[in-house]
Amino acid sequence: MQRTGHVLFAACVVLAALVAARPATGQETGSLAFEVKNYTSDVKIPKNLQKGFQHAGIAWGMVDHTLVITFVSQNFIKAKITNLTRFGEEQTLDLKPGEYTVTCIGYEWNSTSRDPDKNLAKSAFFNKDVVRFTVAAGKTTTLEVAPVYVAEAQWFPWAKRNLYIPDLTVRVLVDGSPAGEAVTISKRTDKSVAWDDYHGPLKF
Repeated sequence: MQRTGHVLFAACVVLAALVAARPATGQETGSLAFEVKNYTSDVKIPKNLQKGFQHAGIAWGMVDHTLVITFVSQNFIKAKITNLTRFGEEQTLDLKPGEYTVTCIGYEWNSTSRDPDKNLAKSAFFNKDVVRFTVAAGKTTTLEVAPVYVAEAQWFPWAKRNLYIPDLTVRVLVDGSPAGEAVTISKRTDKSVAWDDYHGPLKF
């Protein structure tokens, strides 16, 4: 009888440990904080635009293990862009631990065509996996995004017009400590993929 009691007690201890461990395993996530700094500018921005910029922000969404930031409207991309973080604000997500990347769908004003396909062909591009970061259980990984407005100009028959687009620099922090150098993600480089040359899952 005494031996049977020990066996039952051991079984109960094991069962209790499994029950206790089950919800803990389900809660093993890390936090991703997407923090957008207030914008700065390298150029003089007209006063009538400054007010609108105060309420602007960065559009982004998660596609599997890739965080996608886009300057191109959701109408033209397949990726679901579910978040808008305004300048000076922060959004937080719970993610599974693992390795993640940042891809930026950039835009530079190289076309004044009213045909969206022609405009995107000349102006839009993909900077794939330009930042890598890790999400660890119980820790907070922060993507600190600094927007700096620059002016891009095009001549029309009647006048010169400026389009103000922010350059984005991203820095990764883990529990508040820097984890790598800041990276500018929104400029076209020799590694950028032109709009028409991209055939991945982010575009129709």
